[in-house]
Amino acid sequence: MSYVIATSRPWNEIMAARLSERTGQPFHLITRKEDLTPERLREIAPRTVFFPHWSHLIPATIQEGWECVIFHMTDLPYGRGGSPLQNLIQRGHRETQLTALRCVAELDAGPVYLKRPLCLEGSASEIFLRAAGLIEDMIETIIREAPTPQPQQGEPMVFRRRKPEDSDLDQAPIQSLNDFFDFIRMLDADGYPRAFLDLHGHRMELSRVQLEQDRLVGTFVLYRQDAMPDQDSGGGGMIKRLLERCYPKPPRDVFQRMLSRYRPGDPLYTLEHQGNTVGMVYCARHSKGGHLENLAVDPAYRGKGLADQLVNALIKDNPGVITLTTRIPTYFIRLGFKPIQTLPDQSSLMIKTTPNTQQPTTNNQ
Repeated sequence: MSYVIATSRPWNEIMAARLSERTGQPFHLITRKEDLTPERLREIAPRTVFFPHWSHLIPATIQEGWECVIFHMTDLPYGRGGSPLQNLIQRGHRETQLTALRCVAELDAGPVYLKRPLCLEGSASEIFLRAAGLIEDMIETIIREAPTPQPQQGEPMVFRRRKPEDSDLDQAPIQSLNDFFDFIRMLDADGYPRAFLDLHGHRMELSRVQLEQDRLVGTFVLYRQDAMPDQDSGGGGMIKRLLERCYPKPPRDVFQRMLSRYRPGDPLYTLEHQGNTVGMVYCARHSKGGHLENLAVDPAYRGKGLADQLVNALIKDNPGVITLTTRIPTYFIRLGFKPIQTLPDQSSLMIKTTPNTQQPTTNNQ
């Protein structure tokens, strides 16, 4: 009998291999929304699909066709809805129940297989890692003991899903040093918009906070708010989230490195679909043209020629010398770039020169 682990967070990706060792059963890992399809599940033929921290809606065809088990960080029916960890901490909770329940059409309303106590001390990343260990144990228990899920008991309490702008410390309901501490730590995890302050045209993001008697000690990153044209506020916006989807493995610093290079006026092109940024290309300008620093297309939108559109638009609008370094030179050769050197890390330095076809103007005054 086989099983599926569907997760969109990197800290859960090793779970499938460990559960295979612990149970002797095959586990298949799915990390991308586009791979969670009825066709793929029919091919695997799993008894159960487990969802430890899945960031996407589970289609009705999946819910109805397979036993789907999700995990929610509250003592259901208390705390249905979005952003459970942050809502719990802001309400003063220091511990909770991690609930395993069947996925149904109504949000977080399915019958419950089992619950386990979960401590809410530490940063969000520490809490998620702690929860991952509990989830692994809970999955093993469900497989070995096959508990019958029981209907939820009590009056539901629904949490509101947080938005990126809710991470603004200046607007947060804070009255004490402990409130500052809780607010910063509850947002300190990969993929979450960190606590921030906007000051004099700059944004400061705070993380890795520690409470030391009468002060907080931690890490901050400060960058210009106008440094990256992005139509979404909070946590770096949609470009940052696109790059996190495209580069999910540590150190996950592609956006910060991009910020450090960007100067107002540098060519930056994005593609949007249904309100989300699904592709981008960025070129750091220099006196002869520019260096193509970043090219990214959302994994769910690849194979549609979007990268070609982005690069071609960049070249057309920015004549001159465009250089880049890449580990996929054959792709850029197709777009007219020529390799000129193999670098010590085995990447290729490439170049494309486009003449300026704009006609000079004549002043007849």
